[in-house]
Amino acid sequence: MDYSKLKLSAMLMSVAWTVGSFPLAQAQAIEEITVTAQKRSESLQEVPVSVTAVTASAIEDNFVVNVTDVGFLAPNVQLQPVSTFPGFANFVIRGIGVSSNSIRTLDPAVNIVQDGVPFASQIGAVVDVFDVEAVEILRGPQGIFFGRNSTGGAVLLRTAKPNEEGGKKVKVAVGSDGLLQLEGVVEGAIGDDGWSGKLAVQHRSRDGLFKDRNGGSFVPTLYNPSGLQPANSQVDQAKQDSILIKPTFTYRPNDDFDITLFTQYYKDEGGGSSTRAYADPASPPSTTERLFGYTPPSDPYEINHDLVGVSNTESWHAIVEANWALGDGQLSTITGYRELTFDSSLDVDGTPFPLIHFPDNEELADQFTQEIRYSGALSEAVDYMVGGFFMDSKMAVTERREFSGVTAGRVHALTNYIESVWVQEQQSIGVFANVNYHVNDALTISAGLRYTDEEKKLNISPLTMCTGPGFSGCVKQVFDIEDSWGNLSPRVALDYKLGKDLFAFATWSRGFRSGNFNARAATIETISAVEPERADQFEFGFKGEFLDNSLRTNVAIFTTDYTDIQRVSNGVDAAGQPLQRLRNAADATINGLELEFIWVPSDNLSFDGNFGYIDAQFDSFDGIDANRDGVIDAADQSAVSELVFDHVPDYNLTVGANLSFNVGSLPGDLTIRTQYAYRDDFANDTFSTPNRMEDGFGIWDLSLRYETKETRIALYGRNIGGKKYADIRSPAFNLQAFGGQPTNYGVEFSYYFQ
Repeated sequence: MDYSKLKLSAMLMSVAWTVGSFPLAQAQAIEEITVTAQKRSESLQEVPVSVTAVTASAIEDNFVVNVTDVGFLAPNVQLQPVSTFPGFANFVIRGIGVSSNSIRTLDPAVNIVQDGVPFASQIGAVVDVFDVEAVEILRGPQGIFFGRNSTGGAVLLRTAKPNEEGGKKVKVAVGSDGLLQLEGVVEGAIGDDGWSGKLAVQHRSRDGLFKDRNGGSFVPTLYNPSGLQPANSQVDQAKQDSILIKPTFTYRPNDDFDITLFTQYYKDEGGGSSTRAYADPASPPSTTERLFGYTPPSDPYEINHDLVGVSNTESWHAIVEANWALGDGQLSTITGYRELTFDSSLDVDGTPFPLIHFPDNEELADQFTQEIRYSGALSEAVDYMVGGFFMDSKMAVTERREFSGVTAGRVHALTNYIESVWVQEQQSIGVFANVNYHVNDALTISAGLRYTDEEKKLNISPLTMCTGPGFSGCVKQVFDIEDSWGNLSPRVALDYKLGKDLFAFATWSRGFRSGNFNARAATIETISAVEPERADQFEFGFKGEFLDNSLRTNVAIFTTDYTDIQRVSNGVDAAGQPLQRLRNAADATINGLELEFIWVPSDNLSFDGNFGYIDAQFDSFDGIDANRDGVIDAADQSAVSELVFDHVPDYNLTVGANLSFNVGSLPGDLTIRTQYAYRDDFANDTFSTPNRMEDGFGIWDLSLRYETKETRIALYGRNIGGKKYADIRSPAFNLQAFGGQPTNYGVEFSYYFQ
């Protein structure tokens, strides 16, 4: 652990405490936060769900760009992308995720839900949080209210509805790596008959974070006899050039009815993958070192690619939410449609030689969803919710692979071109109900059930060799495969108000992740569907406010029975080509602890933070050489407990502090914020392979902002300690690292006016 940064951050908090104590004003009550974790508006402190709510002000004060940044603000939550394909979500909550794989047909284990509509595809799911009034991170299975693909939890994004009183905002930000961000929001009433509207627009551009200087060292070898750098371009990667447009309209003719139209258009012409080849002194020389005499640069933010990668994302959606007051309850409907296109070319090997490329990959996805629900009351003691959900989605994907020079350690003279083309259609129908019985003013018992019926159809031409030239002469053997599944997900909860500001709850809940096909397979046998995963979780939580509501502390402990875990294994086929298999491989038990707190000892001083601990252990794991003796047999099962969950640190910790004060006769307040986020070391594979381990790392952020009623000026630095880390590490014929946020800084100016 990087104790020096932690000590420095603690020292700054101590300074903040000292300054804020002279004189120390009366403690300030923490504002109440409303969440929608149970499909209705409820107080964060009185909902029997472990949920972290990140408000719009917290998003702005932490300089959050997208949901990846939000992950550091919640315990046991990792919201990193896969990184091989930019914008592809690889979210893990409470140890449950998708195990770092970008196979398009694999559904997520963490639902991303924007304005009530879940995303059917993981691509394009690392969404921006511009014009979002809150992000809710729900931890643990959410099968009742959010259905399929919520074994780990759900991330809910709520767009801010138009303010009828009107207002305008402009924002300009500039920063390191050529950052330029322009934002504008205008909103207000439209006429006098109940209409209001808002238009929010953001442009964001940034140079590539990973610098290509044709770096590294070379020595003459058989496959690079000159010992020289190939004649490649120098184009930085992981750049951004995006536009986000969000028109929103609300019609409220009376207190009994409202309807809101959320629309959004997003386009990003970004750079390719941040793939970085690296050398490990403790490991034998890689294939590229032995055969090509190339040693990559040591700087983790320096790359040397021979293919200039690109990734172009374009998406739009329209969502209609309507609410009617009917009888003693409310009828709500949410209708959504979304389209997405994604084109990419990636240098996957991350070296200056044409070894593994993913050129000209194409994807088109669309989805339609409809949810309808009614919330009512049978009596003062009993209220309920019933509803139904329908989703129809389609993905059309062309995946291309170009293998040159070396494949799986085998040298060959010719370039191999491999292509797969497929279309997947899926339909999901769900019905759900939940009943709350208020035994008395303190005790409530809840019970609910959701049934889901799901069908998937896959039309696929598997990964096959093309005779050439290039991607021509590809053998097109087409298969039609379909499968269906049904699932019952129950939930039982008990909550008890121990006092005015003390709340305890216990729940048993189930979530499931959809059955999936393996579209990145070379044979019909390895395409076939696997069964759904299931997570059954028991949880006990406590929520309390103390010291005149100036201290809020929420605690949760849980245990999860995780069964039929889907896992992808890598290997080679009979021809020596890479092969990926998908199967229901394992069962596991996951235990954990979580703590969140906010303390506002005075009106000019506040502290916040969270801590998460995970103990994830496999109970069984079939078809794996767990003891690594080269043979898969019965003896491996005794070694299963030594295997680990990849991308799941044992613990994570985030602490922050804010100190505000007046400056002379100036009308506004000056606020200093410091935050330190630490992630324990984690493995990138099940075997904890040493050269693929990510050491524990801490990220220190610091900012200074001056605010009046109309103006906000802010200076910020993120990862100012310069901690170097990677989101993912993987092997091919060399060691590769993906992602990781380098140091960045900037200045923002915002102006609000009527």
